[in-house]
Amino acid sequence: MNLPNKLTFIRLVLAIPFIYFLQESGNVSAHLSLTYRLIAFAIFVIASLTDFFDGYLARKYNLVTDFGKLMDPLADKILVISALVLFVELKYIPAWMSIIVIAREFLISGIRMLAAAKGEVIPAGKLGKYKTTSQMIVILIMIIVGNQPYNFYLMMIPIILTLWSGWEYTSKAKHYFINCK
Repeated sequence: MNLPNKLTFIRLVLAIPFIYFLQESGNVSAHLSLTYRLIAFAIFVIASLTDFFDGYLARKYNLVTDFGKLMDPLADKILVISALVLFVELKYIPAWMSIIVIAREFLISGIRMLAAAKGEVIPAGKLGKYKTTSQMIVILIMIIVGNQPYNFYLMMIPIILTLWSGWEYTSKAKHYFINCK
């Protein structure tokens, strides 16, 4: 297993303690809650850094593999979706916000599978990258601040970008729906 794939695997493994500490932050005293959220924050930052470096190293040293192509975006989705589902459980955001993000991820993954079946690759667009960046920033802010009344408004930034980038992506890929057999 090459280094970029090891970093992707580490990100998958880091999801477990991240989930534990973020979830348990809602089940402990206020002081301990902050400690747990800070640990979850550190884990999320480390996991996000592995995401940057695995892609960078894979492209720079021509270490792109089928494992990396499949597992890198999956590891990202596991980390982000875990945070959003836990934010619902912890009452940081309403469920519909997480559902929009999760539904978009399933839709885009389905389109990518249709494209792959035809031997095509649809690269992520700029809006998709902005969406991902906004999700990461908002997730990190919410981990630190905990349950705040303004979380709803913070989360609206990635929600708008999620809807917009999803619309852009499906518009560019509509031929997969129209011509599917």
